[in-house]
Amino acid sequence: MEDFKFNKLVEHISEQAQKGTPMILAGIIFWILALIANFVLPSDIIVWFYLFGIGAVFPLGILISKVLKINFLANDNPLSVIGGLIGGIQVFFAPLIILVALNQPDWIPFVVGILTGAHFLPYVSIYDSRAYLFQTVATVGIVTVVGFSWMTQSYLFIPIALIVVYTITYVLLRSECKVGESDQKRMTSA
Repeated sequence: MEDFKFNKLVEHISEQAQKGTPMILAGIIFWILALIANFVLPSDIIVWFYLFGIGAVFPLGILISKVLKINFLANDNPLSVIGGLIGGIQVFFAPLIILVALNQPDWIPFVVGILTGAHFLPYVSIYDSRAYLFQTVATVGIVTVVGFSWMTQSYLFIPIALIVVYTITYVLLRSECKVGESDQKRMTSA
């Protein structure tokens, strides 16, 4: 019986928050801006763009959800609190990112990519979504390959790779949302 309640909560938050698609869109925007920053900002400034830019992703996601009229926060669902805590973990990575920025600035895209990629894994369960499994594995995998193979080009290659990964994730999530909506309609009409 308890599993049924959990499934209902997952179904509710997935529908209300559209499986977190506003945050994926915000991530795409961040990585596009990071790529542009690579060409227009001096190397000693771009590091700080990453640090402050990644902090702007959540507010940007909220703004996107308002524009798209998506109840991203789904305040009436307890899973929203868990999702918020998981997303909030990123704040506690700031000292690590600052340490890397001060000592190994070439590693910033690698570190930000790994940390953001890994934090998506719990959303596999929160949204009952294979797209987030793809997001996590693809992000960490591709950032690792770029980091170990082309670290000197990480400010170029990592944003390009993650724009692609996030875009695929967005398409997969939209597809999952459409399947959920058609299942919901089928159950309602039965």
